[in-house]
Amino acid sequence: MTNADPRPSAGRLTGLSIYLGVVQFFLLATWVLYVIFLPGLLASVGIEKHWTGWVLLADQVLFACFDIAAGFAADRAFRLYARIGYAVMAVTVLSCLAFLALPWLPQLGAGPELFLAVTALWVVSSSALRAPLFGLLARHAAKPAVPRLAGFALLGMGVAAALSPYLGTLMTGVDPRLPFAVSSLALLLVATGLIAAERHGVPVAAAAPDVPSSPLPVWGFLPAVLLAALAVQIAVFIQAAPRYLLDVDPSQLPWLLPVFWIGFSLAAFTAGRLSARWGAARVFAASCLLGGLGLWLTGLTGLEAALGGYLLAGLGWGTALATAFGLAADCGRPQRIATYTGILFAVLAGAAFLRLGINLAGWPKQADLAPILDWAPMMSWLLGGLLVLLVSLNRGLAGSQNGKDLRIRRKSTGSETPPQR
Repeated sequence: MTNADPRPSAGRLTGLSIYLGVVQFFLLATWVLYVIFLPGLLASVGIEKHWTGWVLLADQVLFACFDIAAGFAADRAFRLYARIGYAVMAVTVLSCLAFLALPWLPQLGAGPELFLAVTALWVVSSSALRAPLFGLLARHAAKPAVPRLAGFALLGMGVAAALSPYLGTLMTGVDPRLPFAVSSLALLLVATGLIAAERHGVPVAAAAPDVPSSPLPVWGFLPAVLLAALAVQIAVFIQAAPRYLLDVDPSQLPWLLPVFWIGFSLAAFTAGRLSARWGAARVFAASCLLGGLGLWLTGLTGLEAALGGYLLAGLGWGTALATAFGLAADCGRPQRIATYTGILFAVLAGAAFLRLGINLAGWPKQADLAPILDWAPMMSWLLGGLLVLLVSLNRGLAGSQNGKDLRIRRKSTGSETPPQR
């Protein structure tokens, strides 16, 4: 009998999560560049710029579908081969080549059909760097550690999102071929380390042991994640800039818009400790309440209220999203973690889809709907937190009652045995 723990050490898993954070940073950076240059690229292949929103809408549909498919495929690869590094690397090469080709297609005389096909190929193949990698991390971590490790991995996304306003300013008038080449090659170089990271950071036999658990039902926490994510999409991408412009000049927006994402990134260092102590469901609910409070503060007058409110909202979303990955991993244990992680990413893509739809419908510019949009994010966040709290309490009561019934049956049959030393 051996006392060796087959799981990787906490330090090795933390290193793997930080590595995944670097991958997520470059992945989101490529998306930011894509959004910045997409209108011009569409115009260069004969597609009018007003179709940009519809193309982004279609991208989110593809993300939602193929995040789930990629997660399912990753779980199957885990069961068959115990590793996914080579498969993910092959798809990543395809993704980087497709992204690298996008700004060159107009120069080569490509038509709109080919351009949109290559765009779809890039979006679909990018899914391999989302759910499978987070599933890899969660599969080999003890259950209480998943939110902390996910928080480190999400840090890269937060940093990239915080830098996006500066990228928008820096990329003005730049030939897209250079930034597309640099970002795709950087992502490819970073992703090549996945095989080594998987081999040295997570042993083949390092599957986390099954632990008795009573996860939140999917129908309980996924709608809550959708409500919270939709609140973030509306508050950050629709309302933040107009709110800041009440107190500052447009030239200051690149310095103020990242405040939310600074709070999001800081939450990476707190979500794990809070979840381990209080439970992921409780922390998610409290984070939603904190986010709702932050949005309420932004409704007050003054720049200080806006800055403090968006900082609190960022802290709330960073903690909530990290704990959401823990909840998804609990639902998927032991063999479907990547699948449920893919479903979580699909829900996030669904929230982005709804926000893009709201913009395309012109609701923010309609005087009769603007007041509703002002209150909708805060109420959506509060409803998401309340939903998880109620489901968690109901699960706790049901589990307590089941345990009580089991003890009664054991006593009635005389099968209860004293504890063994």
